[in-house]
Amino acid sequence: MEQIKKQMKHLAKVCHDMCAPDQSCVQYWLLPERAPDWYRKLVLGTGSADVHVRSAPKDSLPLLGHIDLAVPKLEDAKLFWMEGLGCGETYNPSTGQLWAHMGPSQIRFHEGNATTWPGEIRVWVEDIRAVADMLNMLGRTLDTKIVEEMREARTGGEYAALLHDAARKNKVEASEAPSGWGPAIQRIASGPPCKNALALSDAVVHLPKRTQVQGVARFYEHYIGSAITKKYAVYEAQALMDICMVHFGPGVKLHQTLTYKADLRYTVPSNLASVCIYVADHVQFHLVFAKCKSSGLLSANCSSKSWEEIESHKEFTITGVMDPQDHSIVIALPHIIRTKDHPECPLSAPAPSQ
Repeated sequence: MEQIKKQMKHLAKVCHDMCAPDQSCVQYWLLPERAPDWYRKLVLGTGSADVHVRSAPKDSLPLLGHIDLAVPKLEDAKLFWMEGLGCGETYNPSTGQLWAHMGPSQIRFHEGNATTWPGEIRVWVEDIRAVADMLNMLGRTLDTKIVEEMREARTGGEYAALLHDAARKNKVEASEAPSGWGPAIQRIASGPPCKNALALSDAVVHLPKRTQVQGVARFYEHYIGSAITKKYAVYEAQALMDICMVHFGPGVKLHQTLTYKADLRYTVPSNLASVCIYVADHVQFHLVFAKCKSSGLLSANCSSKSWEEIESHKEFTITGVMDPQDHSIVIALPHIIRTKDHPECPLSAPAPSQ
């Protein structure tokens, strides 16, 4: 009996060391019989240096809410996002909008001249193999190549997949969330059931000049007052900023970012999508509005409205990202800025501690 107890204790330790963070043994038995440590960490997402596996820093914004895209055909968007990526679905016939839900965020679509996200939309899923298999099949249906390349996984799974959307206007990276994180992310907000998609993890914006990335950093520090991370690289004996990350912390196991990266080969498209961000409280909302109004950043629909009107709608729109140093527009990427008590905000309660 004592020997059996020792064997059981040893088995429990093996399962604890090798299994997913939720202590499920399923992932362990799916690994090769002699999985090396690096492979175990790769597939389960443990030990990753990626920023999204760490808690969001202090003063992070509460939520990266949605990206709004115009597409030629809603039906093609539905095939890509709902069937391919496994997003939840909502359609509003009165507005003609289709929403692809992933955790507390959405990609929102309406028919029209296609707009472009100037970089990559990065999505966490539960099963990357299902995404690759489904989108390879859908590529034949849509008569276009959707899966562009397989990449090294950063947060979980054997690989990540770089995809083209159905209109070939936007790039999407799908990768697995760290193993066992799905249930915690799903509890952040209620919404339509998702077959595979878990969250909007990162929205990457490419800019052709490093000086533009510096202007972006100044914009979010001065106008928004959000937590940002600046990353530098040395070029011609000078340390220059080539990445600026804006942080969001909607809840346990979900750290979102809006990442601006220098890419000297990139040309910013003219017809850009818009992005919705939520600020922490009424005071921050009022302060951001006042600063944007004084700099002439408000959209045409908002510029003539009083503070009382903006306050009652709980949102306003700015035309792009402005460098406060010289008041130049760095990128004409519209931002919808909302309070957490906006009726469409899924964070009904304060985000739990991470």
